[in-house]
Amino acid sequence: MRVSKTSLLFLIFAAVGFGQTAPQLDSPAVLHVADKFKCSCGCNLTMSCKMEGNCPICRKAKAEIFAMQAAGKSDDQIVDAFVQENGNDVLAIRPGPMGVIGPWGALALGAILVIFLIRRFSARKPALAPAEAAIDSEVLDRYHERIEKDLAKLE
Repeated sequence: MRVSKTSLLFLIFAAVGFGQTAPQLDSPAVLHVADKFKCSCGCNLTMSCKMEGNCPICRKAKAEIFAMQAAGKSDDQIVDAFVQENGNDVLAIRPGPMGVIGPWGALALGAILVIFLIRRFSARKPALAPAEAAIDSEVLDRYHERIEKDLAKLE
């Protein structure tokens, strides 16, 4: 008798859950709990997604969540029931503070480094030879003689 009552109760909750309209399944209370689970359809989103055409996996899970909430279960009890039924893989992993701040911090540090290097190297002026540097005339005469000899060989 106990088994039949439990089965009947489950069927009633399933019928009530599947008979709900989309606005009831997308209520803030249902979405709050559904956001804790990841969808296994491959969309890489949580079950609170509002995918076009209603993802059948998310819709079924939202119906179960709605039925459990209608039965008076708390959010923690619903999460525990889903974990017991599907394992820990159903839980959506939330990034910690470094998972959110880390990439933006790295981007800011990189931008600061680029700006610093641009300013540092654009401030440098190339070292020019002093205009007053005297050219040794003996060295210059030697080069002229060598050039003349090489030109004579070419003719």
